Amino acid sequence: MNNFPFTAIIGQESFKLALILNIIDPTLGGVLAVGDKGTGKTTLIRSLSDLMQKPFVNLPIGASEDRVLGHINLEKLINDKKEEVQHGLLSQAHQGFLYIDEINLLNDYLMDVLLDASATGSYHLEREGISRKLNSRFCLIGSMNPEEGDLRPQLKDRFGLSVEVKTPSSLQERTQIVQHRLAFDDNPKEFFEGFDKEQKELFDQILSAQALLSSIELEEDVLEYCSQLALEHAVEGLRADILLVKTARAYVAFQNGNKVTKEAVKAIQEFVLLHRKNQNPPNQEPPQNPPPQEEQKEQPETSKEETPPAQFESVIPNESLTLNQSFKDSNKQIIHQNGVKSSTDTRKTVSQYLATNNFELIKKSKVEPTKKQVIFILDSSGSMIKDQVIAYAKGAVQKMIEKYESSDVHFSLISLLQNEAEVMIQETSNSAFVTEKIQQLQTGGKTNIIAALKKIKSMLVGFDLSETELVIVSDGRFCAETSIEDIISSYQFHCKKVDHLTLVDAENGVVRLGIMQDLADRLRGNYQKLSL
Repeated sequence: MNNFPFTAIIGQESFKLALILNIIDPTLGGVLAVGDKGTGKTTLIRSLSDLMQKPFVNLPIGASEDRVLGHINLEKLINDKKEEVQHGLLSQAHQGFLYIDEINLLNDYLMDVLLDASATGSYHLEREGISRKLNSRFCLIGSMNPEEGDLRPQLKDRFGLSVEVKTPSSLQERTQIVQHRLAFDDNPKEFFEGFDKEQKELFDQILSAQALLSSIELEEDVLEYCSQLALEHAVEGLRADILLVKTARAYVAFQNGNKVTKEAVKAIQEFVLLHRKNQNPPNQEPPQNPPPQEEQKEQPETSKEETPPAQFESVIPNESLTLNQSFKDSNKQIIHQNGVKSSTDTRKTVSQYLATNNFELIKKSKVEPTKKQVIFILDSSGSMIKDQVIAYAKGAVQKMIEKYESSDVHFSLISLLQNEAEVMIQETSNSAFVTEKIQQLQTGGKTNIIAALKKIKSMLVGFDLSETELVIVSDGRFCAETSIEDIISSYQFHCKKVDHLTLVDAENGVVRLGIMQDLADRLRGNYQKLSL
């Protein structure tokens, strides 16, 4: 046995439990591990696959489509005139574990295929004239460091469970990990024999839980409790409700129980809700409206930059904002450096060889559809309160979203207030959800445009085949210490993947600084004036 024993691994109890629950009930949908590097994630998964005598496949980020899905064996086709399918990594992982490190950087197309295969237990391999259904029921495990770019919410939701993986902070725990590692490296066989009993006990416990799973009792009050949790955390869809029940059932089976209880649901709820819960649930009480003018006069004066948070309803303007013309008219399919995927056209290659006896690989190109997305940076700082400019800004963004909601465009929203930038929405086509978020947006504080531009870089990681327009809605009254040169430099560094830039000038009044106009000219962006 070459791999580290599973029961000898110190810490990461949540990750261990989430993996075990997926073995007990393979329909849970895998595990997404979010957090630090170098915490033994791969070792832990390999150890568990050894314990359960299941295949383990580590899928590299740069793997080709043929390597992942499979392809025709060219040598057999040429020499023996037989069509033989060379199985890909998905098929090799059948009945086992498929692990992807830095899954947030994986190609979107392969990501969709992986998730579908994991959910359905099979996939279709379509290659030159053949169509094969291949089995691929596996436990999908992905790990990611959110600092290197987040995973889209739609994809996060497809993972059944999620855990947060942290570097051990206990001195005793870290010391014990080092001791175990050194002992294993010095004499793997002797070290493994020392954990034989624990390994066998865990193996038997998992097998017993699998047999017990279908007989676990489930009462209606527990179902209601699971749905109540989902409502309280404002999750979208019903996947969370179902997974809370199924995960709690697997947990009870693992504990050798016979009935799902609310305590069991509480024990596993973070696995299901961690990556799904809304940070700003809609059922929260809205912030208090600012006091009337009479009361405000009695309070000490505050500068616009120090204005406490307030909330304004959207005012829909008569004129609507428009996207960049080339963005609107762009084809649904594109070919560019990142968009062309070449692979071997096997049939044409073989035909060429048989006809001329000259072996030459003939390539084929596959055009992939582009995704369109619009990222809004909405200035909601204190300076936007004057004449209720923020209300018109909200309305303008809302009107644009409603205008393009049927055009297969995805929207993201970054808010600027209290000297911070917050990603409120990351890529959704649900216009009602975006509108709701805009209405909840508070107003106050300073405008930190640099912080918002820094967010763009991480948001666009893995979106090589997307076409992106950035729309900045602001009055241009940024933090005093931020110069136009700073903004331009930050944009050029962090927004390299932005295809089109639109700057919407919300500045109002007799005295105007004209910063948004200046930025549009120098960044060659599309300039529009907010209609008030």
